[in-house]
Amino acid sequence: MSNIEQMEDNLSYMKDFKPLTQDEIALTEKVASIINSQIAVPCTGCSYCTEGCPMKIAIPQYFSLYNEDMRENLEHKGWTVNFTNYDNLTEKFGKAGDCIGCGQCESVCPQHLPIIEKLRDVSAHFDH
Repeated sequence: MSNIEQMEDNLSYMKDFKPLTQDEIALTEKVASIINSQIAVPCTGCSYCTEGCPMKIAIPQYFSLYNEDMRENLEHKGWTVNFTNYDNLTEKFGKAGDCIGCGQCESVCPQHLPIIEKLRDVSAHFDH
């Protein structure tokens, strides 16, 4: 916004504001619960963990690929493009299985994620 008219225009949508009903709030919470239950690793992708990684592991990228695969039913697929994407990343970065468990990543993770444990899961899924 660079002038009063733009500000007034932006605020105008609130003229008829109505808060969510209890049913709408319950539905929103149900949807959020379903979405959150499908996230294997709740990584936000901040990349604080990668800066000091001695093995140069692309931790957030690997978690993102893993989360995507965990949302899919792989029983009938067996392979997704994420396997190729993972392999392409490992040409420049260390594999998830290269983790030496030094803990540097976990010491700086604002989410306090068990990164070492989750990298083992990623490795079990993608590394061949």
